[in-house]
Amino acid sequence: AVEEAADAGGSSDGDKGHAVDNRLLNEVMATGICGNNITSSCLYVIALCADPAGKYAPAALLFICGLLYLFRRIYTEVVAALPVNGGTYNLLLNTTTKGKASVAACLTMLSYVATAVISSSSAMRY
Repeated sequence: AVEEAADAGGSSDGDKGHAVDNRLLNEVMATGICGNNITSSCLYVIALCADPAGKYAPAALLFICGLLYLFRRIYTEVVAALPVNGGTYNLLLNTTTKGKASVAACLTMLSYVATAVISSSSAMRY
């Protein structure tokens, strides 16, 4: 199997016999994926906000935009200083105790799980 993978143009990892794909995304594809992620997040929030807010959804979304606008410099500084995954954990690890950073990491993981559950629940309703 290793020789077949090597003959097919891929490299192998030796011991396991699995083909490794070493292709990288080009700039256009990576930008497209990021843009899709940002756009889908915005549309997802609009839909979730519009349901409970009803006719006040535009005002609620403007309030959310204003609130995020106030925090833009903080977000920019954190992303520029710590451009790695787990931004909240890394920020708190560098500014507070390890215990507080761990609590934030646990809460972040719970937030991701809750987001996945809500996303799958709303997808099933469609």
